[in-house]
Amino acid sequence: MINSANNSTSIAPVGISTIPQRLPEPSDSAPRQVELAQKLIARGFEIDFVVVDCFAGKVVAGATAQPEFDATRWIEQAHGVFRRGAAEFLFDEDPFLVLAIPIPNRRQTPLVAIGVFITSPVKSFDAFSQSARALGFVPEAALRWSADQTPWQPPMLERIAALVSERLETEVRKEKAEFEVEELSSNLINSYEEISLLYSLTQNLKLTRDDTDFCRVVLERLADVLPAQGIAIYLQSVADETTCHEARTSATLLSHNEFPIQQSEFERFVAALGRKAKNEPIVLNRSVTSADDWPYPEVREVVSTPLMEGRKMLGWIVAVNHVDDHEFGTVEASLISSVAAILGIHCGNTDLYRQQADFLAGVVRALTAAIDAKDPYTCGHSDRVARIAVRLAEEMGCSPETLNTVYLSGLLHDIGKIGIDDSVLRKPGKLTEAEFEHIKMHPELGYKILADLRQFGQVLPVVLHHHEAWNGTGYPHGLSGTSIPLLARIVAVADSFDAMSSDRPYRNGMPIDRIEEILRTGAGVQWDTRVIDAYFASRDDIVPMVNQERETLQVESLQWN
Repeated sequence: MINSANNSTSIAPVGISTIPQRLPEPSDSAPRQVELAQKLIARGFEIDFVVVDCFAGKVVAGATAQPEFDATRWIEQAHGVFRRGAAEFLFDEDPFLVLAIPIPNRRQTPLVAIGVFITSPVKSFDAFSQSARALGFVPEAALRWSADQTPWQPPMLERIAALVSERLETEVRKEKAEFEVEELSSNLINSYEEISLLYSLTQNLKLTRDDTDFCRVVLERLADVLPAQGIAIYLQSVADETTCHEARTSATLLSHNEFPIQQSEFERFVAALGRKAKNEPIVLNRSVTSADDWPYPEVREVVSTPLMEGRKMLGWIVAVNHVDDHEFGTVEASLISSVAAILGIHCGNTDLYRQQADFLAGVVRALTAAIDAKDPYTCGHSDRVARIAVRLAEEMGCSPETLNTVYLSGLLHDIGKIGIDDSVLRKPGKLTEAEFEHIKMHPELGYKILADLRQFGQVLPVVLHHHEAWNGTGYPHGLSGTSIPLLARIVAVADSFDAMSSDRPYRNGMPIDRIEEILRTGAGVQWDTRVIDAYFASRDDIVPMVNQERETLQVESLQWN
């Protein structure tokens, strides 16, 4: 909202005239913003404003078809308008309004545009004359000028002024951003390769089981921009009693092009660079390497930086022998230091995710063992269901990430049986109706057991719905058709196949022919036809799984994050 300040300060009476079309050149305080402000004001109000520089105390841009008045008499009030940063009415006495709009600019020069408007037709010359004199106009000349003016309502002036101010502010922010980018670009001209390299590496960042993959990418990118005959990354062993079984158990040297130091010699080579090489970038040129006591004559220039994650030493990045027979300097040291920072964070994150994978795999193993301990007659059932379900999903074209979810879902689909009474779960004979209703609780119990574990979020629908039926007669929610999650439909077939093929205390496992007859009959009734088709397409792989020993759990938890 524009503030209004009634001002009847005495201004020397002057006549009304048309300012010549050739306007004064904008001052060098912010010419671009003055020019833009005039264009926006002319577009919004269909008139020009006078622009004053409050510091210089002068008009820096004139206006056409505006009353001629001494705009510098408004300097003090205009300066206040600029400081407050919002358009205001400097004079409001019927039928005149004087509107001031601050012109923001990057240099913070207090520029203000001032325009005069008529708010209503002249009804009384006496009242009009009084207002005109207060504004500093000759009444008769002002009357002639007002006859050509369209009356404006203050709210409309306020809205247009707000839009003009907003656009000007946007342009200032844009200009400031452009200036900062230009300044930054000029300062970083010598670091163009570093920026390109770091950008390229960030595009290749991803968590994998093997951080050496990313190190090879780093070496290839470094070789493109670093003037070195040989580059290497040395990764120390990170495995100990506290790390997971997948951690790197031995040191690894990855090299590119002609790197003359072998892995067995690398740590002695780093020691020859001096104690500082373990903590900070080191650059050695021929003033050092040409000495008689330098132990590696094949290395003429070297730049080395430690590879660290926090305070943990992970290894080194080393480049040797300048390709142009020049010396290495701060540019090369800065480059590989920046790369080492990215690589150190990546390796540290990968190690953390490995530990999480190991922990979560242990959780899955413990839960699976708990199911087997609860129902020893079905020992190994969950593992077989998991492997069968993965084969079915693979046949149906599921992605590797989905196969991992299917495997976990198969392992944990019966976790809710932990909450089922032993007498019901281990009953050798036929269950009563009440007992069957009790055992039907296990999908919802399993869901509740896993619900607070974020990493099992994709497994939960399978645990909850693997006993739903295609025709809607299943439990716990009576879902039907494609409303049943796809992975739940896959695990349902795997679960049924293993249950029918396995021996129980009260019956022997069914022959495969009988099982397949039941599967064909139940396609489109009990089970999804697509999943049954996948079974028959992969039956030669699935049937032998019934008699296979349990495999070691391979849980890829990196894909859960």
